[in-house]
Amino acid sequence: MSANHPPRTYADIIRDSFTRLLLVVGVVIVLTVTITLSVDQLFRAQDQAAKLSASLQTTQVSNFNDWLTVNRTSGLNSHNTFVLIKNADGSTTSLLPRTTSLAKANSWSIPFTHLVYIKNWGLYFSETLKTNGRTYSLFIGMHVLIGNLHVLIAVIIIAIGLSLLIGLFFVRRLADRISAPTIELAEAAQAAAATPETTQPKLPQPTEPVEVSQLAKDFNQLLAAQNGRLERERQFISDASHELRTPIATIRGNVKLIERRGDKHPEVIPESLGFIDQESLRMQHLIENLLHLSRADRAEVALQPLDLSALVRGVVDHYQPLVAQHVTFQGTDHPTMTLGDPDMLHQILVALLDNAHKYSPEDQQINLTVVATATTATLTVADFGPGIAAADREHIFERFYRVDASRSNKIEGSGLGLAIVAQLVQLNQGAIAVTDNDPHGSCFTVTLNRATNS
Repeated sequence: MSANHPPRTYADIIRDSFTRLLLVVGVVIVLTVTITLSVDQLFRAQDQAAKLSASLQTTQVSNFNDWLTVNRTSGLNSHNTFVLIKNADGSTTSLLPRTTSLAKANSWSIPFTHLVYIKNWGLYFSETLKTNGRTYSLFIGMHVLIGNLHVLIAVIIIAIGLSLLIGLFFVRRLADRISAPTIELAEAAQAAAATPETTQPKLPQPTEPVEVSQLAKDFNQLLAAQNGRLERERQFISDASHELRTPIATIRGNVKLIERRGDKHPEVIPESLGFIDQESLRMQHLIENLLHLSRADRAEVALQPLDLSALVRGVVDHYQPLVAQHVTFQGTDHPTMTLGDPDMLHQILVALLDNAHKYSPEDQQINLTVVATATTATLTVADFGPGIAAADREHIFERFYRVDASRSNKIEGSGLGLAIVAQLVQLNQGAIAVTDNDPHGSCFTVTLNRATNS
């Protein structure tokens, strides 16, 4: 909108549209009635002229009395009907006193019609007839038509004016009724936008109009997703702060200990340096995992066909010497082609093996299985550890979530490994799930899309 045309409200749009519609309808009615009446009057005048011409052809009209006789038989209004006779010798005879002045007045013919407008006289239907050496010029007045049109147009204008006054009142009420849900929705959205740091409330959802109701429903779905993201961000910041606070406090405490007692008790220095090294390494791993998550959130992955079975065999061969548990692999004899990113799938598999290694006893094995169907390829990592309670499975892939905090504190980790795995699986257009292993332990199942063998 330009500066001269500010945005309009519902009421303005409906009122302007209603006014234009009513004016257009009024103009159409006026034109239709005017054309209909004009055509009807023209046909009537033409019929009267035909009757008069027939009477003039059979009656030798040469004076006013003859004209009165013809006029009475034709049924014409003598006040609006005039005849001017041009004789064979060139002389002119007027049957009424005013006919001579009518013939001398300025006149304009309307093309393609017999209508003639005579200055100071009005509109006439004109017809010329030649018979018996005489030329009869007939003028039939259209004053009745003009009068009827004036009355009709005046009535239509009054009706349109009254309709506008009454219609605008109801249009205003209709616009207010229609715009009320939208205004309420906009005010609620403005109130929600004014407090972006808090959980956004649901916007009011009217039952009608349907379009506004659907818009409010979509807004509420968007707000619900936004609230979920805000809650996860708050939880992430809180958990990250907590996880970083512990190693930093340990490092600072040991530094202070060295400063206070290092000179007199040098034996505390190696132990304190060991704690500092351990906690700094823990903080380094935490920061690296946070960077992994940050990169995964913004990553754009170009998936390519790869042999999942070959990738898993390679990871198992390199991983087995690093852990005490026996790692087994069961797959297909032929290539299992899937769509994915090799580096990300390698990272996913190593993370799942690390998780199984941390929670499994050394005398238990870790089983890897690859199963292929027509459309999917499934990778399963199963351990025989303590397992995961059903209540915890819903949160196992959330950031910083750790099962059984009292037990997890004894096991090294930041609670970000499985969150990274879930994000990487999603980037590879796959799905991950966790179930119980038989007789005990956990099974992590990653499902990927198949690719054509190449």
